[in-house]
Amino acid sequence: MIRLPGRRVRYALLIAGSAAALLLAAPATPASAAPVADLNCTFTVTTDIHPPHDPTNPQLTHQSFTSHGLTGTATCTGTVGGQPVTGTGSFLTNGHVLSNCTQSNGTANFVLKIPTASGTQTVAGHYTITFPAAGGTIANSGDLTGTATVISSVGDCVTTPLTQTTEVLTEHVT
Repeated sequence: MIRLPGRRVRYALLIAGSAAALLLAAPATPASAAPVADLNCTFTVTTDIHPPHDPTNPQLTHQSFTSHGLTGTATCTGTVGGQPVTGTGSFLTNGHVLSNCTQSNGTANFVLKIPTASGTQTVAGHYTITFPAAGGTIANSGDLTGTATVISSVGDCVTTPLTQTTEVLTEHVT
């Protein structure tokens, strides 16, 4: 004869069900939020471009760029997490653009490590890049808002492919 477990199983199920209901009814614990930044910064960063800009191809092509880590410098004023900035930080960026030698549009990510009165803080975010075909200023918007200026390059995008740029970004970081 096979005996069914009876009350013990029902009691265990009742306890398990009650515990699950309590967990569902409990208030959610907030995740640790990223520090709020209110910074005005000048970043100087060198990025490699892949594949290189081909001066013989006027078509827009998909390209990526990277600074290969926190290799850029960040001179900022303002606060992170309510704490004032106390020194020079480091900056990384990487992204993807649809680009040729005369225009570029795309998205990028950044990470900024900056010393503050309460220790080094990390700020990360996303931004869009717009460099119109008519020339002019490279504009960034999003968690970084401002402009970028190319100060040097490897390749000239006239006779040799552009493989690397060094830029100065003047940005507001939120």
